[in-house]
Amino acid sequence: MDVKLLRVTKEGIDLVSEGAKVSGVPPTQSAREIVALITDNDYSSVLEHIYFTLDISGISVAVSRELLEHRIASHTARSTRYKEEKGFDYYIPKGLERRGKEEEARIYMDAMKNANEAYTKLRELGVAREEARYVLPLALHTHYVLTMNVRSLINFFMLRLCVRASPEIRELAMRMYKICLEEYPDIFSKVWCRGFTLGVCPENKVRPGGCPFKKFLPEKREVKGRFERDAKRVIEKELKGLVFMR
Repeated sequence: MDVKLLRVTKEGIDLVSEGAKVSGVPPTQSAREIVALITDNDYSSVLEHIYFTLDISGISVAVSRELLEHRIASHTARSTRYKEEKGFDYYIPKGLERRGKEEEARIYMDAMKNANEAYTKLRELGVAREEARYVLPLALHTHYVLTMNVRSLINFFMLRLCVRASPEIRELAMRMYKICLEEYPDIFSKVWCRGFTLGVCPENKVRPGGCPFKKFLPEKREVKGRFERDAKRVIEKELKGLVFMR
């Protein structure tokens, strides 16, 4: 897997600062103070003015489908209709590389070999790429260009840096995060998974033992349970107030 930065909005901190002033942020504050205010209080719409364009190679078709779930972005993937896939590279799950998984790894590799042989044979028989491609596996490596604004990137990182994310997309997210952090540390140093970013973990009881924050980061259910009953009374009161506003 390889991730390279193709383009990034330059002087984005100043751009975000100027945009925020339109909404009433005090003009006496410095650009970095304004960005800190925006990130700390989640006034994130103005962050959409900063864009990253990334070149992503060596990821599977399966993980590219997960990327498509992040719809507020521009996606371009290598076409299996127009690109030849003979002798394709593919993703190998880390779990199959462990000692004691030799049989499972052999079955997996055989499946990839069979898919490649079937695709190659179909092409040699004159079958069009757009028809032969249906035998290609989800493990097939693809090449991707992704453009995403900072607000969407933050959402992406909050979901995909979680230890519960699938291993391949978590690795991709970490590589993307490193690039974003280097370009705009004032923004991304305050971002990681949802638990870190929000200060409370919404994964609750399904959070695995491998979570590095589990010992000291509270669960959302635990925190919400402390005030939920009183909060519900407040909500009921607010809703009753709607009757008198008609």
